[in-house]
Amino acid sequence: MDVSLTTDKLRAAGFRLTRQRKAVLAALSAVERGLDPAEILERARVECPELGLATVYRTLDLFSELGILRRIHADKGCTAVAGTAREHGHYVVCTGCGRVTEFSTCDIHALEAAAARETGFTINAHFLELAGVCADCQTGAEPQTSRERT
Repeated sequence: MDVSLTTDKLRAAGFRLTRQRKAVLAALSAVERGLDPAEILERARVECPELGLATVYRTLDLFSELGILRRIHADKGCTAVAGTAREHGHYVVCTGCGRVTEFSTCDIHALEAAAARETGFTINAHFLELAGVCADCQTGAEPQTSRERT
């Protein structure tokens, strides 16, 4: 996650990059996998010891609304989040190590049109997430996501 981009998005929407938001951002930026709110809290308390879980949830909701992160499916359920670098992007999640990689290709217009015809819905959004095994896990190498980013 790009801190300056996030700061710009917050300011454009009328928000500040508070110490708590900065700590949550740092926690999300430190790894290449999805994190659940409890993991984010644990990591963010390194920079902001007084941070509470309710503030983490509020921050995640705000970041989600502003397109700074997206919710992803995880082994424990739909509680993980990952940062986003694109206005419209999707994720591939490694089923081995949990690495999350964003991609922008999503030519699913034909599928949307077919779903609209079949259901009578007007399709106005979609969420696409793929699961697979990353190159490191395929080769048995130690996944980079198991280490902190430097």
